[in-house]
Amino acid sequence: MNKKTPAPTTRNASRRPAAVASVQEVARQAGVSPATVSRAFNSPHQLNQDTLKRVTAAAQALRYQPNGVARSLRRSRSMAIGAVIPSFRHGYFGSMVEGLQVGCRNAGYSLLIATSDYDEKKELDAVHAMVRQGVDGLVLVGVQRDPELAVLLEQSGLPCIVTWSYSPDVACIGFDHQKAMDNATRHLLDLRHERFAVIMAFLRVSDRERDRLAGIEGALAARGLPLPADRIVFAGGSGLQDGRNAMRAVLQQHPDTTAVICANDLLAAGALMECRTQGIAVPERMSITGYSDLEVAAAMDPGITTVSTPSEKLGLLAAEWLARKLAGETVMERCELETQLIIRGSTGPAASTARTGTP
Repeated sequence: MNKKTPAPTTRNASRRPAAVASVQEVARQAGVSPATVSRAFNSPHQLNQDTLKRVTAAAQALRYQPNGVARSLRRSRSMAIGAVIPSFRHGYFGSMVEGLQVGCRNAGYSLLIATSDYDEKKELDAVHAMVRQGVDGLVLVGVQRDPELAVLLEQSGLPCIVTWSYSPDVACIGFDHQKAMDNATRHLLDLRHERFAVIMAFLRVSDRERDRLAGIEGALAARGLPLPADRIVFAGGSGLQDGRNAMRAVLQQHPDTTAVICANDLLAAGALMECRTQGIAVPERMSITGYSDLEVAAAMDPGITTVSTPSEKLGLLAAEWLARKLAGETVMERCELETQLIIRGSTGPAASTARTGTP
């Protein structure tokens, strides 16, 4: 008796991988040329947003996956950007990284991140590691660093963009911290404050903080007011408890103070908490300002007067700058982003002015 040949089953067929969509199929569905599809994944910044969205939607619908490995080999690139930031403990650096991720993703790059903890040696080691890993470009924070790093960057030939600081000496996207803090200080001076204290976190290792202090001192000097060294309090950190401790020191050493300018919003929030604990009314007895406009600044009661620094935009622009530089395009060497003074309830007329009603 002849054996019947078993009928083919569909189980194995169901495991067969679906056919990979081609560039041509994506182009037909999106209504563009194959070259435009390629450009969408290789140089997306060259397309307008409508075209890019159509190509992306078609690619997702067809489950098209560009061959990133082959693309990087053709370019002799890793398609990776390296970024070294001081810390993740502060919201403004987190927002910056979010912007970097968006910009890198849009340009087809992955993002490698390391932290330096405000330590020049750690930053140097991190850049060494990223160069060994073959990153195509680097994002750094600030202009103060180990001199050996400048030599390493020159030897590697990697494009590098400095962020947060604005300097005529390097390619950078940043803020004029001196001008920003000058504006914040003049706001307090216009409220008739004369007895100031300043709370700083990383003055020794942060050029951004030194620029902020220079802005404070300059604004005070323009009104004939000095800032004695003993009224600059070093918090030893940049968190809420650091701000509370520093504010406690201000109240003990200089009880006549009517305005406290803080290097960042967390220090300012901590200072406000300490005032509340000690029964000091803000802003009736004490005015407090911060810097960066973190979420906590608006959430406090009263809200903290601060300086807005658009850090997510900063990260996005840094990624776009590197992508264009790597694509051989002409880029601006320096870009200053605007800051904005955000006036909230933590600042008011100096105590004596508030009592007399003097305008």
